[in-house]
Amino acid sequence: MLGFLIAGAAAGGAAVWAGGCSGDEPPGPSSDSTSRVTRLDAPTATATASAAAAAEVRDAGAAPAPTAVPDDKPYSGPLLGAMALQTPVYPTPDFSKDRIGYIRLGGKVPVDPTPIKGTSCPKGWYRLLDGGYVCGKYSTLDVQSPQVRLGITAPNLDDVLPYKYAYNTAHGTPLYKSVPSKEDMMRYEPYLAEAKEKKKKRDEEGAGGGGAVPSSESNAAPPAQAASVASPDTAVPPAGDDQSASAVAAAAALGLGDAGVEPPPEPPKPWWQQKQEKGKSLEVKLSDLESDADGTVAKRMVKGFFVAVDKTFGWNNRLWYKTTAGLVAPSDRMYIAKGPASQGIEVPDGVTQVGFITATKAAKFEIDTEKKEVKTVGSVPRFSAFGLTGATTSVKTIIYRQTTEGWWMKAIDGTYTDPGARPADLAPGEKWVDVNLTRKTLLAFDGDKPYYAALVSPGKRSKKKDKDHSTPTGMFRIREKHITVTMDGDGAVAGDLPYSIEDVPYVAYYDRSYALHGAFWHSNFGREMSHGCVNLSPLDAKKIFFWTEPRLPRGWHAVWATDKNRGTLVVIHD
Repeated sequence: MLGFLIAGAAAGGAAVWAGGCSGDEPPGPSSDSTSRVTRLDAPTATATASAAAAAEVRDAGAAPAPTAVPDDKPYSGPLLGAMALQTPVYPTPDFSKDRIGYIRLGGKVPVDPTPIKGTSCPKGWYRLLDGGYVCGKYSTLDVQSPQVRLGITAPNLDDVLPYKYAYNTAHGTPLYKSVPSKEDMMRYEPYLAEAKEKKKKRDEEGAGGGGAVPSSESNAAPPAQAASVASPDTAVPPAGDDQSASAVAAAAALGLGDAGVEPPPEPPKPWWQQKQEKGKSLEVKLSDLESDADGTVAKRMVKGFFVAVDKTFGWNNRLWYKTTAGLVAPSDRMYIAKGPASQGIEVPDGVTQVGFITATKAAKFEIDTEKKEVKTVGSVPRFSAFGLTGATTSVKTIIYRQTTEGWWMKAIDGTYTDPGARPADLAPGEKWVDVNLTRKTLLAFDGDKPYYAALVSPGKRSKKKDKDHSTPTGMFRIREKHITVTMDGDGAVAGDLPYSIEDVPYVAYYDRSYALHGAFWHSNFGREMSHGCVNLSPLDAKKIFFWTEPRLPRGWHAVWATDKNRGTLVVIHD
């Protein structure tokens, strides 16, 4: 019954590369850290020669650039299933650092079913119809095989977010490698026993039992009830404290207590059970989260971590989440986050400037520009987007901007697009993206024609160097795109807690670890919020992700730009 969990954990127990919107170099063709890109075995040093058929393909040139097939042409031919966490796609039927993308475990892609035999991949190479080659060692034509069928659930590209995301509400929540037994739960989650004991005591006192954390004996609370979780700060001492108590009892029995014999010191409590003194922050790093990892627990989470939910299931009277990394989390310590549904607009014909409301309360105004009289004619919701005529007026030192709908917006209630100059090396009609850090806006262009406008949240600026997360300015090309990728990192300064967001949606890297990507954990677009990346609402990020180059082929989870398939130009300026 739980075979899918074991298979998932075995395939995905280690998270894929995580980038945290900093200057760190990400993996892939532009990095030496290729071992972090995939969990596949590295090819042997002698596996460089290919069979004659493969050599002929290489001599004829690399595989065509990956292409996306229009949705109105449904495909019904042979499919290739991915059997590795990240099944790499190469430009030629040979192993190399020059990967052009990958397919996620369980993904299915259109394929030429005739294998190309070669010594570098004894099971043969398969040519993908949208470009690239995959080794048969990590893929199969049998898409009903357990490794494919029980792989990671495909992202939902029709919803606001590709997955459901669960927020961890307390320090120390374990991520299990497989479903735990009742004994394991009590061992690794001592707060369950304490909550059960408190409930029993309240029941005995006639005080009722509301608000206790569900134990392994109780019915699981749905994610929405996670706010009732008891704090880990009040957890019972870990196993081992009984030994100290036994030593004290033994000393007392022997009459040694008065002789000054001290019991053995209690072992230090793990970071997640330590009480935080007022004014002092918890000192913990990502490496500490695996301090008690063993055959049952992979790691523990810090409050504020997010996991992407692959499947939800019941076990031992609790509700559990299987994450897309193949680990298992108790849902009663978490709740499902709801992503913001705000979005920008496709720029209407003839409009060159777009305005946005960022204030929580704003109004529409009618202005008699000659008499300088202002009249309120309605309200306008936060994050509304609309065309601007470019006309402005000032009444009693307050600046107003005229919309193409005829009403006026108060300048301090929002912002507006203000792109820089068109890049000089842009090809005629080529797409490009302008990001204005001062205005907190993004404007996508088809050549000289504005196409789509959105609010962004760039990096937080600070005069203190260790707290400055400014988004770097410059001109870049999108290097690689991932439907989702995990981002994590340690705090920038002492006292900052580490962060981890599993499967951040619609990520387009353009410079080192800096990317355009969706953010579902806040809805403060139009304000500085990030560690340096350019945050967009999930719907805006998805729009830009699928509009920009390189295009993502059918079934792929990520794609890299190449010399023949260059990424879209991104210009970031103040």
